[in-house]
Amino acid sequence: MRLSLLLFVIGVVVFAAFSGPRLRIHSEHNHFVYQADAFLHGSAELVRRPHHQNDWASFEVLQLKGKSAEQYGPEVRGFFTKRSGKPGEFRTLAGEDIRIPHRDRGDSKTRNFVSFPPMPAVLMLPSVAVIGYGTNDVVYTVVFAGFNVALAFGLLVLLRRRGLSNRARNDNLWLVVLFAFGSAHLWCAAYGSVWFTALIMGVTFHLAYLYFAIDARRPLLAGICVAAAFSTRASLLFVALFFYVQLLWPANGERPPKGEIIKRFALFTAPCLVAGGLLLWFNYARFEDPLEFGHTYLAGGTLPRIRDYGLFDPHFITKNLKAAFTITPRVVSEAPYLKLTKHGMSMFWTTPALIWLFRPKRMTRLAWQMLGMIVLLLVPLLLYQNTGWEQFGYRFSLDFLPYILCLLALGDRRLSKVFKALVIVGVLVNAFGAVTFQRPAFSQFYGGKATP
Repeated sequence: MRLSLLLFVIGVVVFAAFSGPRLRIHSEHNHFVYQADAFLHGSAELVRRPHHQNDWASFEVLQLKGKSAEQYGPEVRGFFTKRSGKPGEFRTLAGEDIRIPHRDRGDSKTRNFVSFPPMPAVLMLPSVAVIGYGTNDVVYTVVFAGFNVALAFGLLVLLRRRGLSNRARNDNLWLVVLFAFGSAHLWCAAYGSVWFTALIMGVTFHLAYLYFAIDARRPLLAGICVAAAFSTRASLLFVALFFYVQLLWPANGERPPKGEIIKRFALFTAPCLVAGGLLLWFNYARFEDPLEFGHTYLAGGTLPRIRDYGLFDPHFITKNLKAAFTITPRVVSEAPYLKLTKHGMSMFWTTPALIWLFRPKRMTRLAWQMLGMIVLLLVPLLLYQNTGWEQFGYRFSLDFLPYILCLLALGDRRLSKVFKALVIVGVLVNAFGAVTFQRPAFSQFYGGKATP
């Protein structure tokens, strides 16, 4: 317990140090503060108009007249697609493309929303109630990142205590260093902003969920944690499968009696259904679609890749594969001699010790299950319309990083001097990212070839 508390304090101090001046004021992209303020006013729609146009969801409520009013009703909700050769094309919230000539357009109003799951906003409610829009999302990010350091160590200790891992304490500490400081976790933790805050908080709930889900030991707590996780990062909905797998095929090989299975199933599923139901209602209340968080309406729905392909499509696989696994820094002939694309870098550049995953000494039942979860999480990420832009490394790796941590522990391959050297290299690389990413003084390192 003392060591976990010490790791939390060390984590907060390190992440705060890398954040530096960012801790003085909230980030420019404090979307969750806007959402919390809307909740305090009893509204799903934003009360205050966003102060910039980056990654807010919005659609138009357009009054109709003339023949359009006769055909479609007095008003429509959606956006003009602005597609070439399609003048007056309007896509409704139901996904129907209709044509509205200029003469039939009346008054219009833009409705603005936050397009990210609301759990971080819920957690910020007390602060926003007292401080208002001055609530500092960077501080929240740093503190939750500190929790992640302690939770990662606690998870590794649990694996050893239950006889699933043979790692000694020193090995576990090296793995925690890799996880917290030698991966995208470091530079995300130092930044704040809606995207990185959600990722860091998602890791917190994910780690806590795994702690309770292994061997399906604490079903209710596991259910609460995974509900919080997918209420923070929608992609983490898929990790609920891990508990059901553990319930039927536990890591220790001791399946509970049928009655106990039913009881644990119910205890785990109940908070998931409650949270899931609330999210579906929240989405429908805003966008008339229970499965729509709002990303379809980024930039008012006019982003060409989303407008033409949707949020998930095989069209995006190649770019996402490159962003996750193959993008490298570019060496140039003039200072600063190194250029990074805004799509980031391969995970193997930012966390080179990941090569240890390819040579485990053993693969246990739990290891295979966790490998399966990585694959399951990668599928929607590879189909997704966004590589993670803008980023230093592949930030979406944080969604499955807890399983990578466990696989390295379960693999039982000795953590040699080479492994530890690679961990240190990863720490240095991500420290460079934490110092330079999105800081004007170091902008010369960024802006390489735009496409992966």
